[in-house]
Amino acid sequence: MTSITGIGTATAVLPLPAPLRLGAMTVTRREYSAVRATADDGTHGVAYCLSREAPMAEIVDRLVAAHAAGADADAPAETWDRMLRGSAIVGRVGLVRRAIGLVDIALWDIAARRAGVPLWRMLGTGDEPRPSMLVAAYPAPGRAPREVADEVLGQAAGWTTVKISRLLDPAYMRELIAILNRELPAGTGLVVDVGFGWRDADQAIAEIAQWGDPELAWLEDPLLPEDAEGALRIRRASGLPVSVGDEVTDPAVLRALVERGGVDVLRLDVVAIGGITPAREMIGWAAERGVPVSGHVYPEVTAHLGIGVETFARAGNPYDPAPSFVRGGPRFEGLVRPSPEPGLGFDLDPEVFDFDGSAR
Repeated sequence: MTSITGIGTATAVLPLPAPLRLGAMTVTRREYSAVRATADDGTHGVAYCLSREAPMAEIVDRLVAAHAAGADADAPAETWDRMLRGSAIVGRVGLVRRAIGLVDIALWDIAARRAGVPLWRMLGTGDEPRPSMLVAAYPAPGRAPREVADEVLGQAAGWTTVKISRLLDPAYMRELIAILNRELPAGTGLVVDVGFGWRDADQAIAEIAQWGDPELAWLEDPLLPEDAEGALRIRRASGLPVSVGDEVTDPAVLRALVERGGVDVLRLDVVAIGGITPAREMIGWAAERGVPVSGHVYPEVTAHLGIGVETFARAGNPYDPAPSFVRGGPRFEGLVRPSPEPGLGFDLDPEVFDFDGSAR
């Protein structure tokens, strides 16, 4: 048996050129945590995530890595169970589950690399082009709606959907959405990300009414994800498709949204939900109920899962510098194709993530 011998961690902080506002949050920098797992034959696998300023590397080091050590390098699902049970006393959801997710993704990378096949082949999801969503712009009070619309329109060709964030000013949103509804290419839908910004369904419904008559592919994360009843009320009152699920670590929350009828599209964060092992189960469960799944960021991983892929522009975008440190990965041609290389098909820039001092 080939065994896992090391779990290294690293953290990188990259500033943004200008602050961006999403819901109640203002973001001035992006902090990323990364994992590199190693097998005793020298095969390695990687994963990274937005830390959201949480001590993700320390959680992996202190609470998760020991449960992966010595595990079968070709059995990541079994190792996932070991990691979950080994850390169950401190967290089956939340930050510990995110840490498990990071390691799980790296272990699947190892298993597919050892098999000499891309992960999509190992998972049986095929390499057909995936639906794609480009995070295109974050409106700001200092930018006119026309300026933001032009930023979106300049990138929109070929993408399944493009996404903007909500600005608190309803009149601004009304103008911006109207421009985009008129001028987006045929076949490209518009998503508005609220970022959990509304307090309750009443506030959401009242504000949406001030947007005029928007045409949206979906309205994303209008409320906290636990409010399945509120999401359902928004769907019924506004007539807009609703998507919820970003950052959720508890599968029961996602299932409640689907079972209550609160979502048209289920959002899935592969790191937050605990990695590829539980993500596969959730995707299959949603498919049985006819609910499409859209991945939350990490396109290098979600492209292998056979679901919708979300990405920022791959070069020069001011919102997410992750593309600057990813080497390899899927092909972004409007629709997204997963990498044909063995494993996940990408590595991390060693000048950004230094694992040498942190390998266990």
